[in-house]
Amino acid sequence: MAAPHLVSNGGAQRRPQLPAFCRTRRPITVAVSVSSLTALRLLVLVGLLFQLSTLLLVIAGPVPPRLQAVSTNNPFPPAAGVAASGAQSISPSSDR
Repeated sequence: MAAPHLVSNGGAQRRPQLPAFCRTRRPITVAVSVSSLTALRLLVLVGLLFQLSTLLLVIAGPVPPRLQAVSTNNPFPPAAGVAASGAQSISPSSDR
């Protein structure tokens, strides 16, 4: 960047003169429409809803596995000593 040029004003004082792009003033006011604020509000609400749903899933913990439905119209009866769920029943033996 070039050094500012020194400008004299009648020989009394010398002060630096800034380049033209530094001297131009831009408007400071920024127009914000209501529709953009509404869209931003909606976006924030969707983000909060997503975070809340994620938090609820984390709090809920793991989902237990589904139980398999037992068919009642099975033509074959369960084997002796086997429950309808497939688990074997344990009974004390009389082999003493």
